[in-house]
Amino acid sequence: MQKNVDSSLQNFHYKNRYSDQITQLKNLRKNIYNLSATVNFEFHFFTKLIQKLQENYIIIVQEVNEPSLKNMLISYIDIAFSKEALGRMRASVNALLSEHINNKKLRDITLLAKGNYDISLQRSQATLNRRYHKQLKKILHSNNYQYIQKVLYNIIEKSIYTNNSQEWFLKSTNIIEQFYSLEENHFSDINKKIQEDFTQKRILFVIILLIFFFVTISTLLFGLYIKKNILKNMKLLKEYKNAVDRSSIVSKTDKYGRITYANDKFCKISGYTQEELIGKAHSIVRHPDMPKSAFKEVWDTILAKKSWYGIVKNRKKDGSDYTVEVTINPIINENGEIEEFIAIRNDITELMRLYKELEDSQEDFIYRMGEIAESRSKETGLHVRRVAKYSELLAKHYGLTEQEIKDLTSASPMHDIGKVGIPDNVLNKPGKLTEEELVIMRQHSTIGYNLFKDSNKPLLQAAATIAYEHHEKYDGSGFPRGIKGEEIHIYGRITALADVFDALGTERCYKKAWEDEKIFELLKAERGKHFDPQLVDIFFEHLDEFLAIRDLYKESNTLIEKKS
Repeated sequence: MQKNVDSSLQNFHYKNRYSDQITQLKNLRKNIYNLSATVNFEFHFFTKLIQKLQENYIIIVQEVNEPSLKNMLISYIDIAFSKEALGRMRASVNALLSEHINNKKLRDITLLAKGNYDISLQRSQATLNRRYHKQLKKILHSNNYQYIQKVLYNIIEKSIYTNNSQEWFLKSTNIIEQFYSLEENHFSDINKKIQEDFTQKRILFVIILLIFFFVTISTLLFGLYIKKNILKNMKLLKEYKNAVDRSSIVSKTDKYGRITYANDKFCKISGYTQEELIGKAHSIVRHPDMPKSAFKEVWDTILAKKSWYGIVKNRKKDGSDYTVEVTINPIINENGEIEEFIAIRNDITELMRLYKELEDSQEDFIYRMGEIAESRSKETGLHVRRVAKYSELLAKHYGLTEQEIKDLTSASPMHDIGKVGIPDNVLNKPGKLTEEELVIMRQHSTIGYNLFKDSNKPLLQAAATIAYEHHEKYDGSGFPRGIKGEEIHIYGRITALADVFDALGTERCYKKAWEDEKIFELLKAERGKHFDPQLVDIFFEHLDEFLAIRDLYKESNTLIEKKS
């Protein structure tokens, strides 16, 4: 067929256009395989060229009078358009997933390609014959296609960019190859149809089809080449791109951790010159506040050929500190070995300062709320501070995570916030409460819970749990629900022990402060009854630490608010 067309082109006025485009495509393909042009340029060139050919193709199709051939050509172009739109989505979504951020330009490209794809696909479904409709249906019901739809939904509707970019690339390439197979089969049928009546006008169709077919073959070959190249050397290309795109503070080290490159931004923020940095380990900017365990985690991760992300406090040459958000990427060569590491940093020193101020303000607000409840029952605000510190110490030795300890410490001052809803005559009554008054007093747990239960903030959710469960007992005899053992949240179990220990040693309107020995005897007697036995054991194992907290925050210390 190629020979017939070339022979017919000798006296045909489209010959120059055809020849020029074939030459251009051949040169481009050569450049691609020699890697003398960038990936972005190739995608841009193919997109523009395909759009131009598609425009010409649509015009030519409208000149066809034979209905069955015209219908086949329309179906063919719709399938081709769908496939090209998928190719554009493959590229833009791959970039979005690699960056894990909402890049507006890439997202707009994805949206436009998705719109073109949906329109072309709907048209093709309306014009395809039964045979090709069945083949298309099989593609659309495949697992890979459903995965593509899910990823696009996450990006377009929810702005979620957490899917694996390599998995996306492989599965979208598989679907594109299936569309190509459908397109190729369709083209074969069109070719047979044209051979039945090979007039000059139909030669024109073949010319356009051949150009279009040649472009799509080249595009597919390019896609397969990129796929092979990415699978072979994925990290080398992607990590260099990420290093340029994501950060202005960049350094490289060899596989032993010695600095081989530091850009101007790195030198400016650290205070060191490039000459002072090159050949040194990154410990030159390590701040003593950073634990050694943190850097062990870094090395364990990157030596396992995985990227590491975290927030690191560094020290400048002049001794001052700065905080950076860091991504470290191992660069893997074609043999699968680590070649070097790229560290990408963003300066977040000011952001961390503002966050600390906000956190301090939030903590102060929480203490004030706890103190409001305490002041209504004619108690000092130091009770809530001691309970917070006791809870923090228990949580630490119990083995809670850093975030859990932080949430518990911040929320525990609000354990009795529900007392704001208890009448004064009950709350401040000296002596023993009646049964009716006891029922009213116990409502403060539920009142406190209801204040925070509908919040979606982790801190206030913790406050709701603590308010609700700090009067529950390990044996199930507590209130308001009578739950027991580990049915009681660890926050509730910890705050219960901290609250009782402090309350017994503090004078209240209805009682005198207990002596230490009497307090210790009760805690031991209530081990496994009122209190979690493991927490009681922790308390006595670290008794000196708890007594030190009590001494620091004792009622007579008028400077306590300044110290805290």
